[in-house]
Amino acid sequence: MKSWIFAAGLLVTCAAAAQVGPSTLTYRDSDPFLFCHEGQDIKKNPDRCWWPVAPYTGGAAWVNSPNCEPVDPYGEPWDADDYASMKQYQLVCPVAKTSGEWQGAKGAESMTPNAH
Repeated sequence: MKSWIFAAGLLVTCAAAAQVGPSTLTYRDSDPFLFCHEGQDIKKNPDRCWWPVAPYTGGAAWVNSPNCEPVDPYGEPWDADDYASMKQYQLVCPVAKTSGEWQGAKGAESMTPNAH
């Protein structure tokens, strides 16, 4: 019985450890460059409560929307996407060693290879 509990605990621990890192990005079609530079897609979430600032800081800087809490105590509360994307931003973006500029030949980074 004890070995079964140990095995179950080990599986849960491994699954939790596997969720940390750049592979966990679920926004912007898992494009870390675009996500770390622009945050959530404003077309998909026009009421987002935060967005990244100065990507060269390694994911350490963001701005809260003036229409959301805590900037405006009577403003919009953060929704699940705001919290989830912020957590992913804090996990994924600081991993980058440097933050360069977009150099793609096919237009804007948000349109390559498709709109995201």
